[in-house]
Amino acid sequence: MLFLAPLYVGALFSGAPKFLALAESVLAPLSLWVCLRLNAKQRFLFGLFVGFGMFYWTALSFRYNTYPLLMPLIVLLVALCYGVLFYLLLFKQSLLYRVPALWLASYIHPFGFDWFVPDAFFAYSLFRVDKLSFLVVLCALALLVEKRLSPLYARIAAGVLLVCTLQMPKGTPPLKSVEPISTQINQADKWSVTTLKLNIDANFTLINQAIKKHQKAVILPETAFPIALNKSSLIPLLLKLSQDITIIAGGLYEEGKTIYNSTYIFDKGNYHYAHKVILAPFGESMPFPDSIANALDRFFFGPEVFKLGHAEHFSDFNTTALHLRPLVCYEGTSAKAYKNSPPYLVVISNNAWFVPSIEPFLQRMLLKYYARRFTKTIIHSANKSPAYILSPTLFGDQVFK
Repeated sequence: MLFLAPLYVGALFSGAPKFLALAESVLAPLSLWVCLRLNAKQRFLFGLFVGFGMFYWTALSFRYNTYPLLMPLIVLLVALCYGVLFYLLLFKQSLLYRVPALWLASYIHPFGFDWFVPDAFFAYSLFRVDKLSFLVVLCALALLVEKRLSPLYARIAAGVLLVCTLQMPKGTPPLKSVEPISTQINQADKWSVTTLKLNIDANFTLINQAIKKHQKAVILPETAFPIALNKSSLIPLLLKLSQDITIIAGGLYEEGKTIYNSTYIFDKGNYHYAHKVILAPFGESMPFPDSIANALDRFFFGPEVFKLGHAEHFSDFNTTALHLRPLVCYEGTSAKAYKNSPPYLVVISNNAWFVPSIEPFLQRMLLKYYARRFTKTIIHSANKSPAYILSPTLFGDQVFK
């Protein structure tokens, strides 16, 4: 489907930045052009395919719970959700309806899930990524779709509008002395008692290797330490190593009966932590009233399910290496996380739940969109997908495999 071409072509050519920029500069506008031209009678079926093509991977996490046979049902429910969304977005054939509807689409978050951002298709294109430029592109495409206008004048006007939204491609000097880590731990082994010591020992090996390379900071993925790190005997050793390098790593934090998915920062013999603020809907929190949410938690995760807590606000830290805001996976793809933030955002993820799938590149596309939109540098450490540093300009990304 042409609408999804920016996502799938982008994933295929993510290692060729110049070709990717040219391809996305053509495919991203085409994806919107398809929406503007689509026959209104086909809008629900179109939404079904979009929902499946973009978000089929959300069901893959069910491989690791008690009900893996529910995966086809979850995929169908997700697709139906976006079928309804596009039924509304493309409800009328009128371009006066569709242009503002598509412009506002990124503000519509079914059940709090905010990964449907059509604007993000322009993340690796030559176009600007602010909301005004996105509206101008939609208006330019509408001129080309509207049959009542003179084809010649419509093309000239559309061309002028599109040129006005282009941005001179720039590069960013590489960020040195900071090493985001990509690990390769299968989800089935992530919480296994038999592999716990091996995985923790591997973390310390990676930290010591970064020290030998004279790095200023090393960043390990989400739940790199899959234990309540604040109550473990590992803290003294991490504090000692932090005299030589700033260590940023994911781990659990236990307080009473509440568990937090947190980022730990060890720097010059001290440590701090930041709890995750925005929990992923369904995976970490049920977007329903408590009575329904608790019943669903017990059904999917068993009667002994623990309560996952969250912080009320984001935390910023000024370490020896960076002035940063730590974010955990899903919250890194939320616009809320970028407001009033320092220049560097450190995002840690565990993508083992969803691979192999399109999810890692969709996440990268969203992160790149926010890096450009808010002029931030994003440092991403992940399990089961590449780590990278995303620059606020079109070119200059660094990938660590």
